[in-house]
Amino acid sequence: MSRPAKDYHYPLRLASKDAEAVAAMCRESHVSFNQVVALCVRKALPDVGEALSAETRRITNVDPLPDKVLKRLYSQADDDTDSIRLFMAAQAKAV
Repeated sequence: MSRPAKDYHYPLRLASKDAEAVAAMCRESHVSFNQVVALCVRKALPDVGEALSAETRRITNVDPLPDKVLKRLYSQADDDTDSIRLFMAAQAKAV
């Protein structure tokens, strides 16, 4: 026994070009707007999930530094305690 699909009543904002494309698809295929949107979600969801996953998402388009450079940078001691103290002193203490 199959369960009916759940009804969602959310307004869908589409760019006029996209709305026209969906309307044309509805006319060509003789199916409802809801059926077209539901099929689009079903077919595109894996691709959208992959695009939004943490493994594939880059925060920057700058190439990472080579390991040799990173090792050299992080092996140097930080000597910025004076500037950190000045920064902390300049912070607002009251709300």
